[in-house]
Amino acid sequence: MAAVFVSALAIGLWLPGHISVTLTSSVGYRLFFLTEPESRDFRQGDYLLFDKHLDQAQTDRLLKKVGCAPGQRLSAVEGKFSCDGHFLGRALAQDSKGNRLPQFIFSGFVPPGSLFMVGSHPRSYDSRYFGFIHADCVLKKAYPLW
Repeated sequence: MAAVFVSALAIGLWLPGHISVTLTSSVGYRLFFLTEPESRDFRQGDYLLFDKHLDQAQTDRLLKKVGCAPGQRLSAVEGKFSCDGHFLGRALAQDSKGNRLPQFIFSGFVPPGSLFMVGSHPRSYDSRYFGFIHADCVLKKAYPLW
């Protein structure tokens, strides 16, 4: 009985730092298991947790999916983004409050160490608006649970 208690206690102490719950529907899943990245060689389809600096005083922690990875061809034409010919999404001109949104403009191969991050929801705040993130900014790799 003591072994079960000690095991449950150890799991209870370990688990909170390895589970993330998203509060928005921007990536299609709500519950993720987090791990330390084994390398910085991320691939299209990987879910990643990273900090996005909004300005000098504010940082948002975001969880998004790699939509286009280094060496893949990213295309942005009239606000429509695709990676190697596969549609990723369209950038919106305004947010839900009518504020004008910045538009990331890029067409070419994703540079080494750069990642184009996307959400599955049409209103997801992602690389369509803030551009590439650098692989060094990734805090955790995330695996969807639910």
